[in-house]
Amino acid sequence: MKILITGADGFLGRHTVKYLRHNGHEVTAFTQDVRQHLPYENFDCLYHFAAYVGGRKGIDTNKWLITQNIEIDRITFKWAEQWCNKIIYPSSCAAYPLYLQEFPETYMYEEQFGNAKTFDLYGLSKVVAESMLKTLDIPVHVVRPFSVYGEGQSMDYPLPSIIDRARRGECSVWGSGTQTRDWVYIDDALKVFEHLLHKVDPITVNIATGKALTFKKLAETVYKLVHGITIPVKTQTDQPEGAGHRLGSTERLSSLGLSCDTTIAYGIRRMLRC
Repeated sequence: MKILITGADGFLGRHTVKYLRHNGHEVTAFTQDVRQHLPYENFDCLYHFAAYVGGRKGIDTNKWLITQNIEIDRITFKWAEQWCNKIIYPSSCAAYPLYLQEFPETYMYEEQFGNAKTFDLYGLSKVVAESMLKTLDIPVHVVRPFSVYGEGQSMDYPLPSIIDRARRGECSVWGSGTQTRDWVYIDDALKVFEHLLHKVDPITVNIATGKALTFKKLAETVYKLVHGITIPVKTQTDQPEGAGHRLGSTERLSSLGLSCDTTIAYGIRRMLRC
């Protein structure tokens, strides 16, 4: 298939370009500003990754930059309606209501969406994006990735930073360390991205493992894999920790015959080889 990928120089974009090209697709890796340079050319599918993110601190300190994502999405969706046969859009688990993020082991289901307060402006921007997509006259698949990680991820994100500190002999996390995330290895996410390329009926689906892990446990696992021992985790309570808990239901993902089964230990080992 002929595919355009915006934000192709970002973490998800780079991996998706490589994966789809390897599987024989004709992929245009678009790294320019979508507000000015989208091509006047037909494509079978658009993967729209272009967005301002910047990790937890970037989201917390650049609220007006984050809200520009709404305009980026509006322009891209309007263009795609004319030039693309289909959109696959990576929303986010941050789009789920805040009340689902306050207590551990609270699963987020795809239908529990909208009309409620989100944790931050980034999540709200994704709610707006999904609302815009519902008005389009072309098929749209929406994925809501949870905490995707892997090789080549920037230090703006938790796991690469925890690994970097562990290599320097420090076992630490931002915040209390009791916050939990559903950690998804990049290769599992890529399989979902390509599967939807061949699906006709529009769908919204979580990309999740259905398993939650605290930041403290994550840091302990990293340190042990690096040094072979476990030491107490230092908590940096002067740093932001983000939402309390994010855990995805995998029921709909499983109904597609898909799963995110890569263990956190395996994924970390892959990152350590880089």
